[in-house]
Amino acid sequence: MNQRSIVYIAVFGTLWGFAEATLGNVLHLLHLPLSGSILSAIGLVIILIARVYNPVRGSTLLMSIIAASIKILSFATVKVGPFVAIIMEGFLIEIVLIITGPKRLGFLLSGVIMALYPLIQNIVVKSILFGSSFVPVILDLAKGFSEQMGYAAGWWILGLYIFAHLAIGLGAAYFSWILKKRLTAKTK
Repeated sequence: MNQRSIVYIAVFGTLWGFAEATLGNVLHLLHLPLSGSILSAIGLVIILIARVYNPVRGSTLLMSIIAASIKILSFATVKVGPFVAIIMEGFLIEIVLIITGPKRLGFLLSGVIMALYPLIQNIVVKSILFGSSFVPVILDLAKGFSEQMGYAAGWWILGLYIFAHLAIGLGAAYFSWILKKRLTAKTK
């Protein structure tokens, strides 16, 4: 890792952190649905493009530590959840990019991970807070809603919710891939 790599890590990590701190706080205050996925998608675009310019192993994880630190400083009180989520996202994408490299498969797999991570984190955190009976409660809620509606609306809504997360993550990954191709074509 050289000085140039450190500058890229600092700049892109700070950009990701400010996006999380500013836009993230606004989205959460507005209680918009899928706000976690929208923030993850923005972070994904930033870190994938950063990795194109700085293909150093560990850089994505270091960017996530910077972004998480900025995010935690943006709250009046310490909130560990967003801090851990950002670092975990950086860690998971780091693993994907080490295994696949900055190729289309790596970008798309990163999109899937970033799309599903907020869902999985939510289930894990709520299971820890409310016990392991939390997941069956959600499934019973979907089943009960479907029975009240007279058809499988609850399952369709749950499926649509998961599909929306995947579409946002894969859309961000595909956008990053197109942007990468355009940026690398201009530098050649």
